[in-house]
Amino acid sequence: MRNLQITLAVEDEQYIEPFLLYARTGEFAKQVSVRAFSKIEAFLEGMEESCPDFVLGEPAFLRPWLASDGGRGIPWAVLGGGEESLALGGPVLLPFQPLNLLLTTVMDLAGTAQVSGRMSESGAEVIAVYSAAPGAGKTTVAMNLVKQLGSRGLRVFYLNLENVDSAASFRNAAGSSGSEGGLPELLYELRAARENGEACRFPLSRCAPFQETLKCISFPPLDRPDELLQMNEADTTALLDYLSAGGACDVIVADTDTESHERSRAMLQRADRVLWLLTDDLLHLRKTSGWMNHWETKQSESFYALLAKSTFVVNRYGGRLENRLPRPEIRPMAFLSYIPSWKYLSREDILLGSPIFQRDILTLCEQLELGRPVQRTLVGHEAPLMAGGRP
Repeated sequence: MRNLQITLAVEDEQYIEPFLLYARTGEFAKQVSVRAFSKIEAFLEGMEESCPDFVLGEPAFLRPWLASDGGRGIPWAVLGGGEESLALGGPVLLPFQPLNLLLTTVMDLAGTAQVSGRMSESGAEVIAVYSAAPGAGKTTVAMNLVKQLGSRGLRVFYLNLENVDSAASFRNAAGSSGSEGGLPELLYELRAARENGEACRFPLSRCAPFQETLKCISFPPLDRPDELLQMNEADTTALLDYLSAGGACDVIVADTDTESHERSRAMLQRADRVLWLLTDDLLHLRKTSGWMNHWETKQSESFYALLAKSTFVVNRYGGRLENRLPRPEIRPMAFLSYIPSWKYLSREDILLGSPIFQRDILTLCEQLELGRPVQRTLVGHEAPLMAGGRP
């Protein structure tokens, strides 16, 4: 089957560049071809010369095209939000969402949807909670996300791959009978199976008990970080594939270090979605921008592939952003409230008991449809609904 011919019409050239790169090099490379315009006049001329299978554009581009005869018979969708987009009377798609979701929606609307990527009906969705700078609250967000998804009836696996496990106290030895080997034993079995060219048939239940506090399955915490420090890219990918395909869980929430080591890179590459955490802190934003600039320069393809499946989330949000966001790609889609009482914690379990934060996490789950197949569409949303009540 030939590629779906898509015409993209948006004014912002900084939006077009990563879109084109992802369409050419990402998981949809063999399914779509994209032609982009940033000028209205050039777009109208181009539409007179060719007839694409689908048009995705901002209202300013679509309005004159739809008013002409050329707008008849070609499926289209508005890229934007607000009354101007809704007034055109067609599907409205969020521009700043992971590109794999956006392209899947376009293919659904065009009637040519295909299952792509690593997900399958029996595979678990891998959600990585990430920050390019330390101190953004990754573990707190990951644990609350795990608890919320587990409380909604999903089978969740919490995977902590930090060098020093900051969530260890939430996964105590209680109820861990029969799982003494934990992650080290499973890694041994995975390596042995890989060396023999076989599928690993080691039962997950032998090394990962259910954790009542977090409402999830998880490995018991490690006494020493030796096994993690020895994990390479192949080990991490094999582990995630094993957990995803094993049928024991619906969602894997992965929590790792900010350092760019093999374990972290493999997780980000393998993840179906990435929740990229930010804080409204000048030094944090500078570190994030500096790392993004370096990554874009040295490994542009992997950098844009990461952006394509990332959703930026501001944690510890105080009601408004005080600092200017340093790069145009950093457009937060969700906000998690600042909880002042957490500065004076006397018990760690309080981190899982804030009604305000739980509300924000629930809103985040519903807004991004977390825990559901990545193919689900976002058609019909006027604008992103921000956790914490921000429009």
